[in-house]
Amino acid sequence: MNPYLLRRREQFEAIRTTIEGLQTRAAGEDRDLTPDELRSVTEQGEQARTIAAEIESLTDIETRSARVAELATQIAGGDGPATGAAQTRSTSTTTTSTRDPGHYRSAKEGGERSFFGDIYRSRVFGDEHAARRLTEHNRALDTTGEGVGTVAPKWMTDEFQLLARQGRALANVVRNIPLGDDPRPMTMPKQTAGTDAVVAEQANENDPVPGTDAWDSDVDVVTPKPTTGKQTVSRQMVDMSSPAIDQLIYGDLMAVYNSKVEAKVGAALVVAAGAAVTTFATEAAFTGTAPAMPATDSVVDLALAVRSGRKLPADVLAMTVRRWGRFKKLKDTTGRPVIPSGSGGTTNVFGVGNINYDGIIEDLPAIMSDGLGTTAYPESYLAFRAADQILFESNLLRFRFEEQAGPESIVLGIWGYTAFISRQAGLSVKRVIVTAAA
Repeated sequence: MNPYLLRRREQFEAIRTTIEGLQTRAAGEDRDLTPDELRSVTEQGEQARTIAAEIESLTDIETRSARVAELATQIAGGDGPATGAAQTRSTSTTTTSTRDPGHYRSAKEGGERSFFGDIYRSRVFGDEHAARRLTEHNRALDTTGEGVGTVAPKWMTDEFQLLARQGRALANVVRNIPLGDDPRPMTMPKQTAGTDAVVAEQANENDPVPGTDAWDSDVDVVTPKPTTGKQTVSRQMVDMSSPAIDQLIYGDLMAVYNSKVEAKVGAALVVAAGAAVTTFATEAAFTGTAPAMPATDSVVDLALAVRSGRKLPADVLAMTVRRWGRFKKLKDTTGRPVIPSGSGGTTNVFGVGNINYDGIIEDLPAIMSDGLGTTAYPESYLAFRAADQILFESNLLRFRFEEQAGPESIVLGIWGYTAFISRQAGLSVKRVIVTAAA
């Protein structure tokens, strides 16, 4: 197969995937394409149309050339097996979709040869067969796009390792209100004073009803702020990489965006909680000495503080991964865990849960989030009423700009507006502080 034709087909497929992704996202969010998305789809559609026409023309030429070669072989040697160059052509195992000659397959595809094993055998033992397979494999693939040096099989590049990042735990548990494409500031009214002083039992018949202008209100203005970022890449990287580099970059930008939103919600909850209900000077104070359980008692105090202030119960307990580990390590006087894995089912159990998933402490669902920090002290953990915490979020725009400074660079980026507000701040969320490790 003509390498140029293969590359053009891959370019067409990449454009098709990008267009399909924009349309799928809009359909999933039950909205029309934004003007920027529509412009991107239109521009890329024109580019795909041009490439498709070229592919059709080149494919026609390739088909005619293959037919001529087949006829020439038949004239030279009859209908029997082809010889020489023609035989090499007919027995090639290179696939048009992957450029992979087929020497190395994953285990689930029935692969019998090891890519790295062949590297070892060819270099250490001088295995000519292993060296030949590696040569054919590297020749068939695009070393510019796949990376300098040894080119891993396509099934290996599909198992691309992404960076580990925090997902949306806090951001998903609080109340979410979509902004659509309208990020204008919002005015949210609130009551600031009540009629408590003017409502009383009448002392005597016909006594006048007490009254004054006691009720008052105010507003909170919520202003969404953009969270955005862009990445400039070479055109060669976008055109030649496998897996598609633009999808990997968009995925990374999205992962960072989610981490930033998570941290924004975590920081805002800590501020809204205000002064701590309980402060532990050290981790030793947090753990205490059995049978005393200051850690679990602090969760009870948090829940009661929300119930007392908000007059409604808390329904979420949020903490760092480290804090969840500290809770899991709590033991009673006989060394038994007070927050066991599984259903518990025994006495002296304050909660359940294990390391692999979030659990329950004092009937409060516990979630772990790096949005509250990772290793730094002082560290807060919180109890709050989720319905009172509101995250506003706009549609997220993915954009791609070409030829800003020339044809050699492509800019990929995202843009989205978010805002967070804690209603009944100081009442609907409460926190405990661990000041230092020791």
